[in-house]
Amino acid sequence: MEHAPIPHNEAERQGIITRMRIATFDAEPELDRITSLAKRIFDVKSATMTVIDHDRQIFKSRANFEKLESRRDISFCGHAITQTEPMVIKDARIDPRFSDNPLVICDTPVIFYAGMPVHHHEGQPVGTLCIFDDKPREMSQRDTDNLKDLAYLVDMVLLLRFAQFSQRRLMQSLDEAVRQSMIDPMTGLWNRRGLDEILDRELAPEGVPLTEPCGILLCDIDHFKCVNDTHGHLIGDEVIISIAGMLKNHLRENDIIARVGGEEFVCVIPGITRETTPKIAEKLCNILRNTPINTSEGKTLGVTISIGATWIAAGCSNDNRKAIFEIADAALYRAKQSGRDRVLFTPNANEQHNEGLFEQH
Repeated sequence: MEHAPIPHNEAERQGIITRMRIATFDAEPELDRITSLAKRIFDVKSATMTVIDHDRQIFKSRANFEKLESRRDISFCGHAITQTEPMVIKDARIDPRFSDNPLVICDTPVIFYAGMPVHHHEGQPVGTLCIFDDKPREMSQRDTDNLKDLAYLVDMVLLLRFAQFSQRRLMQSLDEAVRQSMIDPMTGLWNRRGLDEILDRELAPEGVPLTEPCGILLCDIDHFKCVNDTHGHLIGDEVIISIAGMLKNHLRENDIIARVGGEEFVCVIPGITRETTPKIAEKLCNILRNTPINTSEGKTLGVTISIGATWIAAGCSNDNRKAIFEIADAALYRAKQSGRDRVLFTPNANEQHNEGLFEQH
C-alpha cells in the first residue's frame, strides 16, 4: 500500500485549516447541498467533502456516508490533494497504490474513487470533493469537468464562510479607541479608514494580485441636499441610517459596506461574477425605489440612489486601488448625469477593451 504523501508546505497548509476553522464536525448546509448534488449527478454510492487534517481525514459533509473521520495515511483524498486535476481511480483493486488498502479490502470497500482538491482562497488545498462507489466506474471528460465545477462551488462556500468571520475578527482585535476611529458612528458601517483596513484583510494589500473576483458599487443618495434643505438635517440623518440598513439587510454578512461621505456608500462584494455585479446593484436600486422611508416625524419620503459599479477579476493587479475605485466613481458620475435612480456598470481597465457600458434605470 502506498501511504498518502505529505505536501512540502504542510505546516502552511495546516495553519490555513486552523484559521479557517473547518477541521470540525459542525453542520454545513451549503456543503451538504453540493455533496448531495454530486451523488445525484454521478449516480454513485456516496460523496463527501473531506478536510485533510494532521493525521486524519474529516468528512466535513457527507451524502450517504456515516463515518465522521478516518486515518489520513490510508486515505485516497490524501493523495488527491497533491493533484491539480481530479484523481480518478476506476478500480482500486487493480491499482498498485490501493489494492491492499484497508479501505479496499474491507466489507464496505471503496472500489471507484474520484476526488478534486478544494482550496483556500490563497490557493492552498485544504481537502477534496470526492465521489466513490463499491464497484468499478468510468469517468468521461464531461464527468471530470462537472466534478471540477462542483469543487469550485465548494471553494466559494469555504471562501464566504471564512470571510464571514474576518470582519468580526478585525473588530475583536482592535482596542476600543482604534475601533471607534474605523466605524461611522451614525450608521455603524466602516468609514474610509476602516474600508482600507478591511480591504487589505479581505481581498489583498496593494501590490498583491487579487485572489478572488469582486464587484464594487459606489452608491449615492439622489438629491440629498434637497432632503436636508426641505426636511432638515435630522430627517436627512434618518434617511442615511435607513439606506445603510437597507444595504446591510440585502447584502451578505461578509460583504464590505462603508459610508465614505455624507451621502455616499461603498459596497465591495467578494466572490461575485461579472454578470451578477450590475444585477445586485439594480436590485438595491429597485428596493429603495419601491420602499418609502418613514421618518420619526411621521413623514414618508420617496428616496432613490444612483450606483456606479465595476468588477475586478481574480488575479488582476491590486497595485492601484485608487484607479479601480475611480472607474466606479466615473460610472456613478454618468449615472447621476443621465438622470439618477439608475445603475451604470463598466469593468476595470484590464477588461474595458471588450466591454460596453451597462445601464439600468
